[in-house]
Amino acid sequence: MAGQAHYTSAPPSADAPHGGFRFTAVSPTARPALDVLRPLTGYARPPGAHRHDHFPVAFAYDRPDDDTAVLTRTRFTGQDYTGRWGNHFCHALYAAPDELAGLRPVELWDTPHWAPTPTPDDGHDLPDLTQLVPGSALGPDRAGRLLADTGDPGVRLLERLLTAALRTLAGEGHGATLVSADSDRVVDWIAAVSYTLPAGLAARLTFTTYTARPEDDHRHLTGTRPGTGERAPGPVFHLDRLTGDGCSEPSPTARFLAGALGSMRLEVLDAVAELWDAAPADGVEAGVRRLRAGCALLAPDGDTGALGGEGSRLVGFARAVAELRPKEAGLAPERLRDAVVRHLADGSAPLGDVRAALAPLPQPYRPAVLAGLLAALEASAELRTAALDAQACASLFSLVDETPDMLAATPRTALHVLRRAPGEPRPAALRILRLFRQGLWEETETYEVLRELVRAEEPKPQQQRAPRLLWRRGPAREKE
Repeated sequence: MAGQAHYTSAPPSADAPHGGFRFTAVSPTARPALDVLRPLTGYARPPGAHRHDHFPVAFAYDRPDDDTAVLTRTRFTGQDYTGRWGNHFCHALYAAPDELAGLRPVELWDTPHWAPTPTPDDGHDLPDLTQLVPGSALGPDRAGRLLADTGDPGVRLLERLLTAALRTLAGEGHGATLVSADSDRVVDWIAAVSYTLPAGLAARLTFTTYTARPEDDHRHLTGTRPGTGERAPGPVFHLDRLTGDGCSEPSPTARFLAGALGSMRLEVLDAVAELWDAAPADGVEAGVRRLRAGCALLAPDGDTGALGGEGSRLVGFARAVAELRPKEAGLAPERLRDAVVRHLADGSAPLGDVRAALAPLPQPYRPAVLAGLLAALEASAELRTAALDAQACASLFSLVDETPDMLAATPRTALHVLRRAPGEPRPAALRILRLFRQGLWEETETYEVLRELVRAEEPKPQQQRAPRLLWRRGPAREKE
């Protein structure tokens, strides 16, 4: 059950002997939370604004604590009951986070719950809301059209805006300020950020579409008008020009998510959300790490940078899987195996120490990732040549006895590894024969592999030297 409350400047009443700004109508669920709601009901006019100017609507979302979600929609209404200029009306919705399950807060921008004016029944209870109903104005299609209309500059702006949003969600920097003369444009870009994120993480992203004092705002995304954006302490995004000031270079995670929305590959965003939802909910900072890990798992070109790691693609992938805590998340090992194949299929960097890279993974995910790696290597001779250096071959060589069935399914990779692992050819031949005795390789296949192994070890015939001709006789020849 969600509560609601109206706040405006109103004349004295039986329950309020003093006129002025106060709550004029409250529902039962919201009544105990008035002290939480009151600091969120303010409104300041744009500096230098005149009476005939258009004043933006401030639509805001706050999380005062982990157990509370507050949405407010505040309008400037002009004169109050005394004729004083400067009144505003704030309608607040007070809910537990569970009331927003499956919703992104920005979707309530035009919910039918919002009252256009304060209720005339001053002092009477408002009804609680049994369900928060999203409006119809926003959706992923509208966010996609925004990027289609703005083209490549719009996608680049979203990459940087997402980078800033994820950093501030993770507690790594100031919130971002969005500057535009049109508050609807601010709503559009907040929606674009929200639709790239899993709904559960978007529910932690606080925002306001308008404030006259961005320097004092505490939210992750803050909208303001031209002329006040320069006061903001963090990165500033000029939406009307599609430019930004003080913005970090986009992270791999932000590039991946913005690219998916820009090309309307919503199934990719759904896959990210599915992985994110499958992992335990253990705080917003951990949620950002899970998002980065999920993107690293799904991105075809890798995302080790999103995890702050260095090294091979395999190392980055294994770290991403470990971050996801796949056992607790209930992820199928076969799904990770297939993801490895996609992730490493076009790789060219050496794999490094395979055993060390896979060590953080629990069973049965370690062999699943190894199976995906071997399948990717088996499918591409170029990948085998590029990725399997001496260290990787030695590392895989040490896993032969542990995973004979996997090597049986990838004979070309097995031969490549066995031929290049350090040591004499005899141990390699014995392992090949062991695969044959276990019934994992056919007789013809085993013969061909052994023949190639022996040929590779045969010394190349030395080229015979041509006889040396003596064009002139030395002293010894003259004595003869």
